[in-house]
Amino acid sequence: MRLLPNLVASISEPLRKEMVTFAVNFRAGAKKTPNPWDDFAADVICWVLGIDGEDSSIT
Repeated sequence: MRLLPNLVASISEPLRKEMVTFAVNFRAGAKKTPNPWDDFAADVICWVLGIDGEDSSIT
């Protein structure tokens, strides 16, 4: 599973920033729905992108 974060780290900075923006917005939207699977999917996406916790800082 370490392959995915390493792959994302290899993506060009402008594209990685776009992905992080998408993931942060997706997580915010997921929290507004009653479906817990939305939250789970958002957390997985953020984990893959290396987004730490509730903010958009990249680990």
